Formats: sequence, C-alpha cells, structure tokens
Amino acid sequence: MIKRGITRKAITAILLAICLLLSGCGGKSAFDGSRTSEETGFRMEYSILDKEESAKMKLTEGDQIQVHISHTAGNVDVIVGQNGEEPIYKGTEQENADFILMIPKTGCYHISVTGHRAEGAISFTQIPLKEE
Repeated sequence: MIKRGITRKAITAILLAICLLLSGCGGKSAFDGSRTSEETGFRMEYSILDKEESAKMKLTEGDQIQVHISHTAGNVDVIVGQNGEEPIYKGTEQENADFILMIPKTGCYHISVTGHRAEGAISFTQIPLKEE
C-alpha cells in the first residue's frame, strides 16, 4: 500500500516537472523593443529580436531608402522587394551597415527583417524623389 502511494506521488511529481519544462520550450517569437511603421519609414529598436518583423511601403520609381543597421549582439536577415518579383535587396546575417537602396519602379514594397538573437536598431527611411 505504501509503495502504491509513493508511486502515485512520484508519477504526479514527474508529470508536473515535465509540464513545467515543456511550457518554456514553445516556439514563441521573441521581441522586446519598439516598432514604428508609417508611410515614410519603418524603424525598430530592440533588446531582443529573434523573429521576423515586416512592413509595407508604397514607393515611387526613383525614390531612395536610407537603410541603417546597428547591432550590439546578433544579426539580421533583410529582404526588400515587391511580392512575386525578385527582391531589390537581400542581405543575410547582416551586422552593422548604412546604405541607400534605389527604387526601380513604383509599387508596394515589402520589408522583412528576421533577427537572430539580435540587439540593436534598424531603420528604413524614404528619401523622396526631388522635383526640379
């Protein structure tokens, strides 16, 4: 009788421990920071980025996008392009960078940023076409 009681308690304790351990193993996305997406840009600052974040921007042929990537840890993958077409930019495991993207044609552009244990900031700021 004593063995049976101990066995039930042991099984209950083991099942509880397994449940607690598995609750921390979910495929949860990790993001801790701020994110702003508007007509003229997409910006994020984060202490944790371990997932994909994205935004859309309507751009005109000849526009330029100033890209700024600054990290103290980790890196990011970046893709900029229109759906169904070859991206105008694709960077893998980016760390720190500053560059300008030229927009080849008018349309809606999808910006995708996937962090890998990243900490830092990233921004895409539209530089409108100057009218003469």
